[in-house]
Amino acid sequence: MQQQFTVRQLNQLVKTLLESAPFLRQIQVKGEISNLTRHSSGHYYFSLKDEESQVSCVLFRAQAAALPFEPEAGDKVVATADISVYLPRGNYQLLVTALEKEGLGELYLRFVQLKNKLAAEGLFDAARKQPLPRFPKVIGVVTSPTGAVIRDIQNTLSRRYPAVQLLLAPSRVQGNEAVAELLAALHSLDARPEVDLIVLARGGGSLEDLWCFNDERLVRAVATLRKPIISAIGHETDFTLVDFAADLRAPTPTAAAELSVPDRGELLAQLDELEQRLAKNLRAVLWSYQQYTDELADKAANALRQQLRRQKQQLEGEASRLTALDYRSVLRRGFSITEIDGQRLTSVQQAAKGKKLSSWVADGRVNSTIDE
Repeated sequence: MQQQFTVRQLNQLVKTLLESAPFLRQIQVKGEISNLTRHSSGHYYFSLKDEESQVSCVLFRAQAAALPFEPEAGDKVVATADISVYLPRGNYQLLVTALEKEGLGELYLRFVQLKNKLAAEGLFDAARKQPLPRFPKVIGVVTSPTGAVIRDIQNTLSRRYPAVQLLLAPSRVQGNEAVAELLAALHSLDARPEVDLIVLARGGGSLEDLWCFNDERLVRAVATLRKPIISAIGHETDFTLVDFAADLRAPTPTAAAELSVPDRGELLAQLDELEQRLAKNLRAVLWSYQQYTDELADKAANALRQQLRRQKQQLEGEASRLTALDYRSVLRRGFSITEIDGQRLTSVQQAAKGKKLSSWVADGRVNSTIDE
């Protein structure tokens, strides 16, 4: 009986056959990019076409990050890829692992080989990156002294943060002599104690124009500078090995200037906000202390009233006891005090017939004579 397949089984069989064929792995296909889509995930979906045919391609985010250029529709490229099948639709496609612009194969190959070598040494590791200073006082710039780049950087710094000082280390940025001059300029700025940050910049150009920034000596120097460095080489779509070695890559020289300093307007706004928050917090603290002072005053007043009340009660008690001990109180209760010869009479032994007595009662004195 003839074997039957489901559609998925058939697609899976074709996929297995294509992916297991060694001659269909890491093949190179030349064509023009079309129907390019940049997905939010970072993956690229596009077609490679020539005059008669086209094939679907996928470039995943990890491989796209290693490209030295940004793919654009219409680019003529050579794709290195494996053949696969997308099971849900049964479409065969190329899983692209590398792209190079047609005609730049040798340079691109050198770029990839050196990038892989330096990456394996850890030269591009994030752990090696230095943080940028928050408020740099002096920024050293390595670039051509005559190009538009230095003017753009100066204008941007002046607009955003005029307190910063710019120190130019002029150098060629293209050609055979550029690498030596770039190295000298970088080392001179790195040795200046007043320099807080270095910016390495040049305008856009072709891969050949920017090739000096892929020189191994320059890349190693950038990775080992003591001062933090921003690379701003070419346009946003241009990538060089210096970009991977620098502490931060800026898409353009103007962006490098913006990333290197804070914005004066934003700082002033932050200061205004901090001032308002501080005033609000001070008012809250003052109100809190006033309330606390009022509470302490109330507690002190209550404590004083209680103390006065206790002392008054004590005084009243003492007064009652003194009143009870007062001889006049005794006299008012009907008792009397009798004196004889100027002394109080306390015993009959003091008495004798004919003696004069003085007896004090509540309202006066009574004089008498002893008869017996």
